[in-house]
Amino acid sequence: MKLNIYFRANESAKSAGSVNKDITKEAYRIGTHTKLDILKAVWLSVNNSGVTNEDRVRVFCDAVSAETQTWMHDTIKTTDFEFKEVPPLSYCPGFEEHPFPHLHPVRINCSLALFELLYEEIEQGEDDDVFYLCEDDYLHRPETITMIKNLYKSGYKGFFLPYDYPDRYTLDRGREANVILGPNSHLRSVPSATFTMMADKQTWMRYKLEVIRGSVFCDDGWTWKAFRQVNAFCPLPSWSCHFQENYLSPYINWEEVFNWAMSHDQ
Repeated sequence: MKLNIYFRANESAKSAGSVNKDITKEAYRIGTHTKLDILKAVWLSVNNSGVTNEDRVRVFCDAVSAETQTWMHDTIKTTDFEFKEVPPLSYCPGFEEHPFPHLHPVRINCSLALFELLYEEIEQGEDDDVFYLCEDDYLHRPETITMIKNLYKSGYKGFFLPYDYPDRYTLDRGREANVILGPNSHLRSVPSATFTMMADKQTWMRYKLEVIRGSVFCDDGWTWKAFRQVNAFCPLPSWSCHFQENYLSPYINWEEVFNWAMSHDQ
């Protein structure tokens, strides 16, 4: 089993769409942390939580500066890595601009090119490989990558989210969940996900059409259907979190995790 990490690095979005409608303008995402602060902390947290030379890392770069790429190159923990350019979220393949802007509720947010590239990578992998698409604002606790590998080496098949999203306890209408004992922690079933998730090759390929179709508007609605049909779990307590105001996974001091990650910037 090889863990393939696809780290989506995006310096074109200076702020989150939920924080600032014009994402090209700088705005703090949490506390006084800027987008670049968070990108660096997340990158360091991933690489220092269990990445080894047995793992493969691909960085999907959206307007990432040469300076940042050099820094990422100098701080990566595997020799099996590559930088790959992806178009900005405003680009929709085959069109000069998005053909259906009126169908998107907030702003154009197209990830079609990104997911086409992801599936090119998945199709080249081995059947027991795991493919992790990691967005650049999901902070990881120490040992997270090690525990992910332990989970899939134990025979787990299906989707896995390393974060326990707070929506599960606030916005979701249902509160029922299955809880099982994993090799490192308890795991609870989840009904949906953002695009930070992983799965084995067979699971990803089963939902290729739904994923590609949803990526046109960066819509993760397909997960509600898929997660009723295959395993989809997250850890309790959370191993990572969406490091943004109002999205932190509960009962973890994420500022301490941020500081731990940044301490590896050497």
